[in-house]
Amino acid sequence: MKKLLIIFISAVILILVVQVIPVHRNESPIPGGKSFVNQFNVPNNVNRILERSCYDCHSNQTNYPWYGNIQPTALLLDNHISEGKKKLNFDEFQDYGKRRLRTKYTEIVKQIEQDKMPITSYLWLHPEARISETEKKLLIQYFQIQ
Repeated sequence: MKKLLIIFISAVILILVVQVIPVHRNESPIPGGKSFVNQFNVPNNVNRILERSCYDCHSNQTNYPWYGNIQPTALLLDNHISEGKKKLNFDEFQDYGKRRLRTKYTEIVKQIEQDKMPITSYLWLHPEARISETEKKLLIQYFQIQ
């Protein structure tokens, strides 16, 4: 019993100590009129899907859940968001050339068609981000005509 108490107290102390690690926030301002929506004339219905299912990991404006302020969860979220933004960041589309845009559009369509996005671990905590078949068709249609 004493051993269990020592383990519990050690775990609590470790959790408290790790809280001093600063939390990085993915919140960069987007210059007026330079957002993906404005630059690429994204229809409202498409943008609503992207906001709900994509922008948290693939833009410069993440909507953090309450547990995003608690370590080590904040570190895991930061790593996940950084990786997502490396692969695709909608807030950088205006800087891409035509060839790179076409490649990104093709990759987006492929990910949607293969049900790879949003990722399963994101959907566990954000079931509202699930994309219906109708929404998939809408997104695919939008990105294919770009």
